[in-house]
Amino acid sequence: MVHMNQGQGETSYAHNSSIQNRMKPLIEAAIIDLCGSRSTLFPEKMLIADLGCSYGPNALALVSTAVKAIINHCLQFQQPPPEVCVLLNDLPDNDFNTVVKSLVTLRQNNNKLVVVTGVAPGSFYERLFTSDSLHLVCSSNSLHWLSMAPEDLTMNQIPAYDMDEHARRERLPMRLMHVSSGKISYFSWS
Repeated sequence: MVHMNQGQGETSYAHNSSIQNRMKPLIEAAIIDLCGSRSTLFPEKMLIADLGCSYGPNALALVSTAVKAIINHCLQFQQPPPEVCVLLNDLPDNDFNTVVKSLVTLRQNNNKLVVVTGVAPGSFYERLFTSDSLHLVCSSNSLHWLSMAPEDLTMNQIPAYDMDEHARRERLPMRLMHVSSGKISYFSWS
């Protein structure tokens, strides 16, 4: 079974998940684009979904950024904030207990607007939401945890990912040692 590496080591999820921080400016720009300016009609309700939600300290990184961007945008343009619904999605086998506890914290920390939270368990290859209901969808974690490879990649025999990414990272120092000693070509090692 594929799972995230636990702990704080070199190959742990917590150590290798800085992508969320790089997504913040993109999410803020998307919120500005969605909300418009003072002259445009501001949405009364917004639904934000995180597909393949993270676990642990990064569980709410992207959706929290979106909620803060909404608050800041409303303050800047003196607009009343919309009601916000935040839904986290992952496969049903995920332990949602910790994630749900963090959703409570998200609601409590954003008392300047109505934040309703929930989970949407299931594969994002299937329909999870009603038509025209989503305003912002983010996903920093789902691409490398796909439950099946995208059809275009499999049809064209393009390798989508290393099935054992964490083991590959653990072998990297050994590979580099062999390359530097001249005993093996880095590109021929599998």
